[in-house]
Amino acid sequence: MGIVSDCMGENAVELKFHHCRIIVEFSFPAVIAFLFLQSDLELLKQSFFVCLIHELGHGIVMTLTGAGIREVRFYAAGIRMTANTCLLSTFQMLAVYFSGPLMNLLCALLFWKYQPVTALLHLSMGIFNLLPYRILDGGAALESLFETKGDFLQIRSRFCMLLSVSLLFLLHFYKILSPALFLMVLYLAFSEISVDKSRSL
Repeated sequence: MGIVSDCMGENAVELKFHHCRIIVEFSFPAVIAFLFLQSDLELLKQSFFVCLIHELGHGIVMTLTGAGIREVRFYAAGIRMTANTCLLSTFQMLAVYFSGPLMNLLCALLFWKYQPVTALLHLSMGIFNLLPYRILDGGAALESLFETKGDFLQIRSRFCMLLSVSLLFLLHFYKILSPALFLMVLYLAFSEISVDKSRSL
C-alpha cells in the first residue's frame, strides 16, 4: 500500500493509489488560490467539505454497483470521479449520477435545524448538480438516457446556453458581485458550446 507520485507534464500531477489514479490539474489549486482571495475562509472550508460529501455519495454507489473507481480528478470545476467499468445498466448509471446530489440533499435535511449555513450549502450543491449541463450530474444522467437521440441532446445544449445567459443577467440585475459565480457560469456555458461544436462537425 502506498501512494506514488508521477508528474504528467506541466499541467497536472498524478498520484496512484492501488488501481485508482488521483489527478490534480494545475487549474484546481489556481482556482482554490483565487477563492482564498475572494471568499470567506470558513465558508470556503465548509464548501470544500460539502464537495467531498457529494463525491463520497458517488463513491459509495460506484462501489456498491461494482463499477469501482478508476480515477479521481481535481480540476477547475471541482472534483470528478470516473468508474472503473462502463458495463453498467442505465439504472445503475442513473444511481451513480444521482447519488452525489442525493447525499447533499439528505445532509441538508440533517443539518437544517442546527447548522442552517451548512444545510444551505448542501442544498445549493445538490440542486446545482442537478442542472442539465453536460459536466454536471443532471446533464450526465440525461445523456445516458438519451445518448442515441442527438436532436434532444442538441436542444438540451442550447437550453443550457440560454440558461447561462439568464444566470449572468440575474447576477448582474441583483448586483451579486461574485467573480467565482461569474466564472462558474461562463465555464458551464463554454462546456456546452464546445460539445455543441463537436457534434456539428
